Amino acid sequence: MLSSILLLLAADSSVQAANPQPLVEPSPREMNQREIRAFNAHVARDHPFYIRCVSSMETGSLSKRNYSCRTNRQWTLADETGNQNARETYGAMQSKAASGQ
Repeated sequence: MLSSILLLLAADSSVQAANPQPLVEPSPREMNQREIRAFNAHVARDHPFYIRCVSSMETGSLSKRNYSCRTNRQWTLADETGNQNARETYGAMQSKAASGQ
């Protein structure tokens, strides 16, 4: 009986070693660049939780940049939302032009 329990525990620990803990989606806004680099070192570039940072020039400044960091999943969601909003706006404008208002 005791040996079967030990065998089950050993098998369970070997399964856990083969299957590491699943990743939890990080919050890039709460992380600094060093933490982002450390997280990305263990994640493939095409993984939904890989963090991409994009810099953009601040309006009215020649040197100041704004950085926006999001996961691949968050970037995809933002793109889809923006595209959907653009389609809805275009459709609303087309229906107004067709009705002559």
